[in-house]
Amino acid sequence: MELLNIGEIVKATKGELLCGNDKLQIHAVSTNSKEVEEGTLFVPIVGERVDAHTFIPSVLEAGGTAVITSKEIDLSGIKENQAVIQVEDTKEALQDLAAYYRDKFDIPVIGITGSVGKTTTKEMISAALETKYKVLKTAGNMNSQVGLPLTIFRIDHTHEVAVIEMGISEAGEMRKLARVAKPTHAVITNIGVSHIGQLGSRENIRKEKLNIVNEFGEGSCLFVNGTDDMLMHILPFSEFLKLSDKEKTQKYDIIDVSDATVESLCRADVVTFGCQKDCMYYATDAIVSSGHTKFYLQKTVEEVKYDENQIELQVLGEHNIYNALVAIAIANKLGIETSVAKQGLKEYLPLAMRGEIVKMNGITIIDDTYNASPDSMRGGINVLLELEDVSRRFAVLADVLELGEYSYSCHYGVGEYIARKNIDEVVTIGNEAKAIVKAVEDAEANIITHSFDSNQEAIVYLKEKLKSEDAILVKGSRGMHTDEIVTAIKQ
Repeated sequence: MELLNIGEIVKATKGELLCGNDKLQIHAVSTNSKEVEEGTLFVPIVGERVDAHTFIPSVLEAGGTAVITSKEIDLSGIKENQAVIQVEDTKEALQDLAAYYRDKFDIPVIGITGSVGKTTTKEMISAALETKYKVLKTAGNMNSQVGLPLTIFRIDHTHEVAVIEMGISEAGEMRKLARVAKPTHAVITNIGVSHIGQLGSRENIRKEKLNIVNEFGEGSCLFVNGTDDMLMHILPFSEFLKLSDKEKTQKYDIIDVSDATVESLCRADVVTFGCQKDCMYYATDAIVSSGHTKFYLQKTVEEVKYDENQIELQVLGEHNIYNALVAIAIANKLGIETSVAKQGLKEYLPLAMRGEIVKMNGITIIDDTYNASPDSMRGGINVLLELEDVSRRFAVLADVLELGEYSYSCHYGVGEYIARKNIDEVVTIGNEAKAIVKAVEDAEANIITHSFDSNQEAIVYLKEKLKSEDAILVKGSRGMHTDEIVTAIKQ
């Protein structure tokens, strides 16, 4: 992070300096009181269970340089080299300060959103861009109203591009994130059913995610999955220009977006990617062999050179082909030749717990336990089917959370999908996931099914059942802690 002085912080947050010198400087911003040291600004967030304002005295005692507060605090023990800033709302102040800090950097910022695959897409885009640029990318799951500002503060003068993950779970959230990150380009991976319990419909999810473009300027580009039924209607800029003003308005009235989104889409380019020939970047002739995926890159916008068009990945799954396509499209947009970008993709390996494939005692484990949605479960099943030289395939699936009234139908839909596949056994954990088994049984598929209430019950069963040369996919929402199952199988 580059240095900020207290005067800048007061101005950016519309706060009041209660005590301290406005020339004092900070070199870090934190919402974690345990990370505070000299030169750190502490921003206490009011959570559902903990109000971090209670940690302000210990932060100041530990030598923190400055704190922001929305509540009255005792100023008697404040040292001469410390400052306290009063604001209306600390979370809003954090976002305001991050938006101010973001404006200090004139670099491309790639914002990534979507119901499934944000993190993997972010990693693959970064792998392609790192062949030429110094890239700042989101660490872990720092993509929320608190996490994203903290990611922005990690940018410094050495970075040439930032690749920022932007996750939402409720209405109005993407506007706030876009105001902070101000992406110059953006990716929407897909529109699924994650957080449909809060947002109500896929149409509402699309409307919310499209707000990622609201801060676009001239030359900005939106990259969308052109095979997604909710995104394929977003016209490429070249086609959009052919419409009259009335037709443009009607076009985006149909997909129900905000006025700010319409205005941004009207001045932005749109690039589509997918496995259909009407996409601007598309893949053909995909082959899976020896744990690798190969495909041929095609473009409707230009001819691809022969030595550039074969792309090789060390990961499985059609979704990763889509990720590679958008990574190449963005690399091309930022001046990196495909022949260079594809080398970065060839070296990419999945992060732990995000589709990581490991082999222990002859058993192949797909560890996809970081999180789950109905769509990503289908993707995980496809990867399980692509594994070679295995005797039996087990799908171990736990509850997908935050689906609200749609939970039963979404889980049942996963079961219907599995019933049509060559899976040997389905094991579920949790009450909601029982609908997966119900769908498999209703379809009278030749698949063994078991439902358990806890991870421990499933572990006992799997340890007795699994044998060498078996393959197992383990997946569930983060709150289901299915990584416990992976750990037990490894042991």
